[in-house]
Amino acid sequence: MVNSKLKVEVSSGAVKTYARPSKRAIIVNEYTKGAELTVYHFIKGWYELRPVDVDGIMNTEFISSEDVNLI
Repeated sequence: MVNSKLKVEVSSGAVKTYARPSKRAIIVNEYTKGAELTVYHFIKGWYELRPVDVDGIMNTEFISSEDVNLI
């Protein structure tokens, strides 16, 4: 199941993503309730997001699994 792509939905408002899989890390982005995201398994309790910016560069963000629900 490693690196398998999953669809999730943000479960509550103002959910943050982080630069590392830690709530003490730098905040990268914020999503509102109901936002659909494509994530990948990373480590227990965290998913990895791989968004591409306007220049076509893929970034890495991490979101806690407790902040999202599988679709």
